Amino acid sequence: MKYIFGLLIIALVSCQESDSTLTPEKIVDKAIAYSGKSKLNTTILKFDFRKYTYKAIPTCDGFRFERISKTKPVRDVLVNEKLKRYYSDSLVKLADSTAFSYYESVNSVHYFTQLPLRLKDDAVNLSYLGKEEIQDQTYHKVQVRFSEEGGGVDFEDVFIYWFDVKDFSMDYLAYSFIVNEGGLRFRKAINRRTIEGIVFQDYENYKPKKKSKNLEGLADLFENDELELLSVIENKAIELTPAELNCK
Repeated sequence: MKYIFGLLIIALVSCQESDSTLTPEKIVDKAIAYSGKSKLNTTILKFDFRKYTYKAIPTCDGFRFERISKTKPVRDVLVNEKLKRYYSDSLVKLADSTAFSYYESVNSVHYFTQLPLRLKDDAVNLSYLGKEEIQDQTYHKVQVRFSEEGGGVDFEDVFIYWFDVKDFSMDYLAYSFIVNEGGLRFRKAINRRTIEGIVFQDYENYKPKKKSKNLEGLADLFENDELELLSVIENKAIELTPAELNCK
């Protein structure tokens, strides 16, 4: 009995030591390893979301993001934070405000689809907020802020991610945003599936029933049924194709 008790103490100490050296950067690395999303750096991702088909194409200078209408000959192309719209392959001149709106829409869909890979972007600043339980499961809670340089037009947005302490799956996320009068969102991962070694998941998208600015408290609101379901984020018809890269 003493021998077994001693082994339990050693195991407990080992876990504590492991947690003490587990930085938010290491947590993100483990989450990316679990997701297999690093394969997107050399793989073309194509999927359908609502009225559009999206393509994320890796290049030697970063990603080329596309959004293609299913009903019109319209294609939006986002490269290096600049958006261009094409109508039947002819470039369309857009007002700055319109281009900005399209940019945000295209970038947002691709951003969430590539998570947690995008948490390795240069503008990302990670901080560890400790552990938190959601629905009897324990998670590492990691906050993300963005540097102004390279952080895009929404660099002031703040995100929180919850990673399972056992397998580092990204089961929940939340964020605050400033555009369109601002607000908070909380997402729960659903319909998780693995396609050619890459984990994809859809989301239930929630907002607080009462106005709130407490981003860190959204998990508690979720537990207490104080969030309302806004929508379900579903990516369909996922296709993966090896990218032909010849970078020197």
